[in-house]
Amino acid sequence: MTPYFAQDGVTLHHGDCREILQGLGQQFQTVLTDPPYGKVRGDFDQAWTNRRAMLADVTQWRDAIVDRMTANATLWWFAWPSLAGMIEAHIAERLNPLAHVVWKKPASLAQKHSPEILRAPGPETERILMFEQYGADSWALGETGYAHKCDEARGMVFEPLRAYLAAERDRAGFSTRQVAEAYQQKTGSRTVTGMAGHWFNSVQWSLPTEENYYWLRGLFGGDVLRREYEDLRREYEDLRRYFALKTGQPKTDIWEFPIATTDERLGHPTPKPLALIRFMIDISVRPQTAILDPFAGSGTTLLAARLEGRQAVGIEISERYCEIAANRLRQKLLF
Repeated sequence: MTPYFAQDGVTLHHGDCREILQGLGQQFQTVLTDPPYGKVRGDFDQAWTNRRAMLADVTQWRDAIVDRMTANATLWWFAWPSLAGMIEAHIAERLNPLAHVVWKKPASLAQKHSPEILRAPGPETERILMFEQYGADSWALGETGYAHKCDEARGMVFEPLRAYLAAERDRAGFSTRQVAEAYQQKTGSRTVTGMAGHWFNSVQWSLPTEENYYWLRGLFGGDVLRREYEDLRREYEDLRRYFALKTGQPKTDIWEFPIATTDERLGHPTPKPLALIRFMIDISVRPQTAILDPFAGSGTTLLAARLEGRQAVGIEISERYCEIAANRLRQKLLF
């Protein structure tokens, strides 16, 4: 597959993302994208005559994107306020919703309209939907229909750590039942606690606390469990979904960012501000890893990734915007 543009870790493909994604051999820990949703003028948006048709495409895009996500990946999806709920429900069939961010803009065109022409409150916000694979971050289980998805995803994410603990247990000659009985004596519980099973089995796996890890080392004896807990904790953090806020960055689901500047619009009807995209990449894309944008538009995500020291792969169906994005990247990559 020959890319439209490729330079310094940034790659742009021209075509329909549903087709291009099938040919990509790469998987991504972060997907950040702004698909069309029928609220702006443009050839792509005019392809729909009703919301049902738009949501049918959302389902196809979702499936193509999920196939390229790692088990510990994050998906960010921009959506118009009145459509966000329906889009979120469709994506939630495959991914776990984490946040429904409200991007508050400094001004709304609705404020300039005559009150007589408004039939509903005018939007001053846009929505940014955040998702992860089911069970990717060891949150509580038990909701109907979720448990299997959670266990399957978490098994893929944390299998290296689970396998290490289970192998060391076997090497020490213990069964999970024996560990559970010893843990019962340690805690003084009246029943055999099931906590030990969470350390060794793929179902509802969890990392032992530091105290319990060193207790296991003492229980097993010999040269078993020689890795230091801090080493395991670092590996756990590397394996889990990345999210790293810094002091001073927004901690809630209300984000206030200005709209794209005149210099950032570049003829695109719905460009996103570079500052917003850089913030999202900073908090959710591991350094030195790649981000995917299946609806690259004028290349804001690709440029933001480059400026933040990440790699990026973009896909754009319009050759006109591919050329705009490529020229934009060439100019910035000269510095």
